[in-house]
Amino acid sequence: MTNAEKLPRKLKAAAETSETEAREQADQYESLFGNVDLVLDNGDVVKIPPPPDYGLLDDERMAAYEALIFEVDTEYEREPDVFIPEQKMDNGLVLPAETQRGALKRPYRKVVDGKPVLVTPPHTVRVVMAALGDDEYARLKAGGKQAGDVWKIWTDLSLKIRERQQRDSKSNGGAVAVASVPEPDSQ
Repeated sequence: MTNAEKLPRKLKAAAETSETEAREQADQYESLFGNVDLVLDNGDVVKIPPPPDYGLLDDERMAAYEALIFEVDTEYEREPDVFIPEQKMDNGLVLPAETQRGALKRPYRKVVDGKPVLVTPPHTVRVVMAALGDDEYARLKAGGKQAGDVWKIWTDLSLKIRERQQRDSKSNGGAVAVASVPEPDSQ
């Protein structure tokens, strides 16, 4: 079967397309936002979704990922907050004082019973587990692969997306500059 025969005959409008159908179309057209097949050492294939931050996970996987992000935000230990006093710029602009939240301590840790403990499994593994789900993650491990293999795919996809944005004249920072608009003749 040729690639043309594999493609859908007519695409639905975005409003008429379910999340599942959109993902299937992305896979068929080999989109950067489609799943990537990861061939395991035992010959099985695990479909790796796009990076979780793109919001393209299935509903259950997105809920698990957001629960993890909430946990990071509310339970992981951080460095002390940084206070930035009010700043007066040379042009008269005044930047208000603000407090920036401290960076997450590395390696990631939580306080349990008053004592800091390492987050286990490591955070990067937990992100993959949330994105794939327990069953697919177990298949990944049983097939001789690990979270780092998924992160490599996500990193490669993110780099390709950035390259595409830079080449796209419609994207902010694209390679093609837009001509400036002349000043109006009258005020």
